[in-house]
Amino acid sequence: MPFWTASDAITHDPKRVSRFKVEIASLNNEGTVWYAKSFSKPSAEIKATTHRYLNHSFNYPGSVTWSDVTIELIDPTDPIDAAGSLAQILTAMGYDIPKDGVDLVNISKRKSVAALGDISVSQIDDGGEEIEEWSLKQAFVTKIEWGSYKYDGDDLDVLKLTVKYDWAECTISRTTLSDAVSPVAADAITNSPFFSKIGSKIVLA
Repeated sequence: MPFWTASDAITHDPKRVSRFKVEIASLNNEGTVWYAKSFSKPSAEIKATTHRYLNHSFNYPGSVTWSDVTIELIDPTDPIDAAGSLAQILTAMGYDIPKDGVDLVNISKRKSVAALGDISVSQIDDGGEEIEEWSLKQAFVTKIEWGSYKYDGDDLDVLKLTVKYDWAECTISRTTLSDAVSPVAADAITNSPFFSKIGSKIVLA
């Protein structure tokens, strides 16, 4: 039965874009970043290569590239100053303001990944339970925007963070999957080589 005609108590609502929580280890001691305003989901692009033969062209799939993720944060100032936290991430990556010309410290991937820490976004249902989680692997910051000032606005200060990563993993709750499709289909998805079961959850990896 379609969700827009179902009224029984066991039917779940479709996923809502406003029901989510963000976790970034470096911004809230591995807790929920409650001041996150938006988080663009990961997206994957499959490159293609073309082989020409006489008057014909044949296309073949190539490598997979994961696109950057953009995160918007409100700066709460108390008890956390988001602008200062982002500046600390930049410093922890290995960047330092030039002083006397003898500072040889540089940015590296090892320090950049450690500076950001684990990062994930979870979609939740009306009861606050996680039904979908995206985890970015080996992620690091590539762009920080501290916003702008303007006299003709009363908007909250919004900071933007662009994150690059090597790949993403999606975890979908087993209960949600069973409710969404038939038991036979759920078992088929679980046994698919694209999923791995972890406890009561299935992971697309």
